[in-house]
This record gives sequence, C-alpha cells and structure tokens, in this order.
Amino acid sequence: MHKIQLSSVLSFLRKTYIYFLLALIYIPLIFIVALSFNGQSPKGNILLNFGDGEKWNDNWISLFSDLSSDGFLANLLNSVLVALVVTPVSVIIGLFTAFGMWSSKQKTRNFIRSASSINISIPDIIAGISLSLLFAVVWIPLGLDYGYATTVIAHISFCTPYAIVAIYPRMASLKNNLINASNDLGASKFKTFMKVIVPHVYPSIIAAAIIVTAISFDDFVITLLVSGNFRTIATKIYLSAKGIKAWIVTFGALLVILFIFGTLILAGFKIYKVKSKNKTLWKK
Repeated sequence: MHKIQLSSVLSFLRKTYIYFLLALIYIPLIFIVALSFNGQSPKGNILLNFGDGEKWNDNWISLFSDLSSDGFLANLLNSVLVALVVTPVSVIIGLFTAFGMWSSKQKTRNFIRSASSINISIPDIIAGISLSLLFAVVWIPLGLDYGYATTVIAHISFCTPYAIVAIYPRMASLKNNLINASNDLGASKFKTFMKVIVPHVYPSIIAAAIIVTAISFDDFVITLLVSGNFRTIATKIYLSAKGIKAWIVTFGALLVILFIFGTLILAGFKIYKVKSKNKTLWKK
C-alpha cells in the first residue's frame, strides 16, 4: 500500500514540477507587466496597490516623454550605441578566432579555450578594476577621458570570449572535406570562408550576437568603473535612488512584451516553415 502511494506521489511530482518551475519564472514577469500599468508615488517609485494613480498609462507616457540628458531615452540610446559597435566587433573576432581554433593544433585550441573560460569566470569587479587601471596607464596619458570609447573597448574585451564559446562548437563540426571541395572548384580562400564556413556557423553567429548584445546591455560593474560620466541603461537603473522606480518596472515590462511577441513570431515562422515543407512533400 505504501509503495503504491509513494509511486503515485513520485509520478505526480514528475508531471507537475516543470510547471512549478515555469510558474516561478514567469509569474514575476507577468506581475511586472501588470505593475507597469499602475500608478507611481510623488518620488517616482512604483505603487503596489493596483488602481492607484490618475491614469493606467501614466508610467508608459512618462517613460517615453523624458527627453532630458540623463533620462531613460538618453541612457537607452547610449546602450544601443555601445551595442551597435560591440556586437559586430565581438562576433567577428569570435568568428575568426573560432576558425583559427578549428584549423590549429589541439594544444592551441585548448589554450584559447582555457583563456576564454578564464576571462568569463573572472569576477566583474576584478575585470573592471584591471581595465580601469589599464586605461589609467594608457588612455589618460594620451589626454583622453573615460567615456563612450573606453566603455566600448571594455565591453569588447569581456564580450568576445562569450562569442567564441558560442561559435566554436558549431565550427568544430565543420568537415574539412567541404573546404577541400571548395578549393578544388577554384574558389579563393575568402570566397570559401564566406560561402562555406559562414553559412555553416550562421546559427551560432546569430546566437553569439544575441548573447553579446544582452551582456553589453546588462553589464553594470565594469561599465561603471570605465565609463566616467557616460551612462548606460544598466548604470542608470543600478544608480537610481532608493525605491523601485516606476520607469524601471515599465522598461522591464516593455522587454517582457517584446520577448513574448518575438517568441510568438519565431514560433509562427517555424510552424509556417514546417507546414510549407509538408505541403511540398505531399505534392511530390
């Protein structure tokens, strides 16, 4: 009797624990979206009592109406400008590094892989201090101040290893026969790289770009130490005064909504692609 009850309990847990984990992840996100349509206190903090505030869209209107030099839009623009440089540069460096690892000896591959892992595992505070000291020795003597340029350089330095880690596993599955076939057909090395290698690792390139962009947007510690008076959206959030600001909750809700719509669009595209493929096979 006890064995039957225990097995039924275990069966119930196996079927429901994943839903419990998903609830822990997504309920707070749904709560953030709901709070974004709530009011805010005179100090700008979000109100937890639903129904407070003059209008349900006050937070959304104020989020996009602050045009000050230190407002949400200005800091968001700074983060976008950083990511527009950091993402392609880090991904390109990661792509060429991954290809170099693929074509190198095992010892070289292990060395580069270990160096990338060490860079990723170093605490942000240590990396930020080291970069700040480097800029103090090299950058400041040139008569240049901390700002956009130092932020971009720092982000490239700690984002590139993530791009390498994301791209190399796909690069490692590349067959040397494809390269030889391209060379036998008279393609140049550059054309072989663009027509054979890049399409093969294209999914990993997209994944690396997403990862690098997210890390660049999210970084606070290193950015704070090397940015001077330059502010990104992450430093703006972390340096906010006491209390949870309404604009932070609204910005988080915006990201959640964009993520949901992006996921739905991607899922719809995949479903359409599968249906189109099945129709083609059925016609044949």
